[in-house]
Amino acid sequence: MTALNFAFRQKAAFTAALDMLKQILTAKIPFTKIGAAFLAVAELFSAAILDTPRTPRGDALDLTGYTLVFEDEFEGDALDTDVWHIVSGYADQLSFRDGNMVMTGEYKSDGPNGKGLYAVDIGMNQLYCKGYYEIRCKVFNNTSRRDFWSAFWITGEGVYDPEVSKGGVGGCEIDIYESFADTVEGKSTPVGITPALWCNGVDDDEAIDGINFGQWKANDPVNEYNTYGVMWTDDYYIWYINGVECFRINYGSGPSQVPEQVRISMCTPSTGIENLTRGIDQPGDYIIDYVRIYQPAA
Repeated sequence: MTALNFAFRQKAAFTAALDMLKQILTAKIPFTKIGAAFLAVAELFSAAILDTPRTPRGDALDLTGYTLVFEDEFEGDALDTDVWHIVSGYADQLSFRDGNMVMTGEYKSDGPNGKGLYAVDIGMNQLYCKGYYEIRCKVFNNTSRRDFWSAFWITGEGVYDPEVSKGGVGGCEIDIYESFADTVEGKSTPVGITPALWCNGVDDDEAIDGINFGQWKANDPVNEYNTYGVMWTDDYYIWYINGVECFRINYGSGPSQVPEQVRISMCTPSTGIENLTRGIDQPGDYIIDYVRIYQPAA
């Protein structure tokens, strides 16, 4: 795998494929599930070799011992400024309808900052440390890697500074999900989401350290609501889609031990208007049903 220059996510898929194949060959998988197991092996090898999306197949989410400490179902007609604030972008790109918060990404010829691309990014006023963080949403239907994209993430001060982050324990950007199109060109539709971690101080160079965990499948994420979550513990970050574990990891010096900010973002492409494959008269929406945070009961 090293000789083939596989990324971490591809190596993980290859290892999972070999593990499942071993279970099949040693009769540890019931005969009635052999067919499904071989299909899973084929998908895992495809993810390893072709970097294609994977299906979550881990344990079910278990919130035993956790308490709901925050919930916003966006039932009102405006952003609750006691809870959230605009980090960047424009409040005009936010709307509230049918019990959802809607973030719109679009080109405007006469926007408040002139001609250009407009979106919005919000963050929570209160910081949180550890727990389970979940969003229920329909992702933005980006048509290429040059389009807007939607995200749900956690970040803090100094996460990219090695003296502060110290390999992640002093702060780490936790991308619970970002949703990208499959290709740079064309009209592909997101089939899933991409989790990632970013920090600094894992090694001796000044570059930001991080891991992209590849695409993970959801149920028609543009048109159907799915839940995307991460369990942030003392020992691991554990990702979930619709309550099923995708993977877990202890990266760098370990999970962050400091309070950080929860963010919801419609992200603006940096490639410029001239490269935007979406028609300039075609705005798109990121639809959020709720955000919930659980923490261990006292």
